Amino acid sequence: MLGKTREMWKPLTKAVAKPFASLGVPPNLFTFFGVILAIIAAYFISQEKLLEGAIFALLAVSIDLFDGEVARLQGKESLFGNYFETMIDKVVEIVLFIGAAFLFPLAAIFALAFSLLVSYAKPRVALVIITDNRDWPAIGEHAERMLIFILGLFLSYYSHHLFGVHPLETALWVIAGLTLIGSIQRIFYAKGLIEEAERKGNVLPYLKK
Repeated sequence: MLGKTREMWKPLTKAVAKPFASLGVPPNLFTFFGVILAIIAAYFISQEKLLEGAIFALLAVSIDLFDGEVARLQGKESLFGNYFETMIDKVVEIVLFIGAAFLFPLAAIFALAFSLLVSYAKPRVALVIITDNRDWPAIGEHAERMLIFILGLFLSYYSHHLFGVHPLETALWVIAGLTLIGSIQRIFYAKGLIEEAERKGNVLPYLKK
């Protein structure tokens, strides 16, 4: 859902991306900075330095808002760049959850597991049918997960016990719950797409009877 608001932020993302584009930073290298920032964030989180962790996590996740614009401004957009950006987004997310696992292992494992599942549900369909990047059910998508995670970090800095529960742990369980629901949604949606493809003959050739 939040991913659909990107157009609203375009003037801001362009303004921030311009200096990096002017410096000639290669777009894929700029994208990779997100991993470095995520590792720093994960270290601070594991040491319970949650404000520092929140700041670096925010910076790591924010790279995703600007790297595409850096590529556009430099005239270096590419299909591989789009693929690489998505893979780095997943690496950043995994690293942040690993940092949280030092504090709340069970909640972090469930959050990571269902986050990977909801992400996998969409591309896996492309191994069965000919499809496009149409609008899928979007509960628990990447932007929402990261927003909840970072909010949990900031709240944890101000209070370790919000209504008797640690805010970061609560955020992880909320992410786990949302992504579980999102995964179920996407499985049913995929079922509809596959049945539609079978009727229209759009199943991939190697699966046709």
